[in-house]
Amino acid sequence: MTEATPPLDMNRVNIPGVIAGVLTLILPFLGAWWSLTLGTDAIVVTTSPFEAKTFIFGSYIASPLFEWFCLGLKLGVMYLGVLLIAGSILPAMNRNEDLAKVFINFASRKLLWLVLIFVVALVIFVLLLNQTSSVLPVRIDIPFPYLVWTTPLSADMENMGIVIPICAKFTYAFGVAVIASVSGAYSRIYHEKL
Repeated sequence: MTEATPPLDMNRVNIPGVIAGVLTLILPFLGAWWSLTLGTDAIVVTTSPFEAKTFIFGSYIASPLFEWFCLGLKLGVMYLGVLLIAGSILPAMNRNEDLAKVFINFASRKLLWLVLIFVVALVIFVLLLNQTSSVLPVRIDIPFPYLVWTTPLSADMENMGIVIPICAKFTYAFGVAVIASVSGAYSRIYHEKL
């Protein structure tokens, strides 16, 4: 005779943890978080922690080693999503509450750190891009905020000047990443109240 499985106690489900877990699972498949376009799609760079793509006049330039690294990061982030979902549902099943706490404590803030590191890396990249005028005959004045802008790139070489528009912007996938990371961080606080 088998023991009946107790019904789920929906009051003990960590809702922010489930939301963060589901969003974290789909996040690696949403595409780039930030894009940089030079000219009218002459050079397009799209990036996220899971991919970095560069298109020069429509031709894709790739590094197989970097793509393998990104695949590993995708799998790691998906693992965090699974841990968040499992840790959020286990208390509702009246099973392994200590294990659920370990899952939530381990996975809750990792995506937040990933988002913060991504933004800091972008700011450093843009600040270095601003410094190119001292090395190259190209002048770029990127306005604040450094990560969302449209500005002209001007180059002066021997009585000839060129002005090319540059546009940088975040995508909706970055918004999903922010929501998932904040929900994940909040799931740890919420879990303590269960």
